[in-house]
Amino acid sequence: MAEPEPAAAPTRFEAIYEAHVTAIHRFVYARVGNRPDAEDLTAQVFMRAVEQLDVNRPAAQIAAWLYRVAQNAVADYWRAFYRLPQIGVEQVAGAWEPVSPQASPTADAEADTAAAAVARLLKKLPEQYARVLDLRFLQRLSVAETAERLGISHGNAKVLQYRALRRAALLGEPNG
Repeated sequence: MAEPEPAAAPTRFEAIYEAHVTAIHRFVYARVGNRPDAEDLTAQVFMRAVEQLDVNRPAAQIAAWLYRVAQNAVADYWRAFYRLPQIGVEQVAGAWEPVSPQASPTADAEADTAAAAVARLLKKLPEQYARVLDLRFLQRLSVAETAERLGISHGNAKVLQYRALRRAALLGEPNG
């Protein structure tokens, strides 16, 4: 009967991963404020490391390289976050602004149509997404006030708003 083979020694990359994954995750989490995105970005850092890292470099250079990649991943994340299409106030003004007494019947109809479109769109969204958009844009609360009302962190409120806007934009497209 043959003896089982001893477990293979971890590769150099596995050792690097084990040594740095927790610290890189903490670094990323501190900058994005929510666990799912921090996990995704940490995974991206190590996927890039698999592809590009020279594992034969000194440990200090490897750590510095990983932190630089993590910093770039976080910067890309926030650039994408703030790159959402801007919607003019005039496009949705009828949804929450009162109509002036001298407004024409056409303006009233347009305001009702816009308000109905906003209501339909919010009903298509998950409850938490609809709530954050309602608080931020219809009730005009700040991010801090929205976070407080939702019982979440400031950073989490920003991420939730971003995701809600993305989903709303996709649902608002003609084929969405």
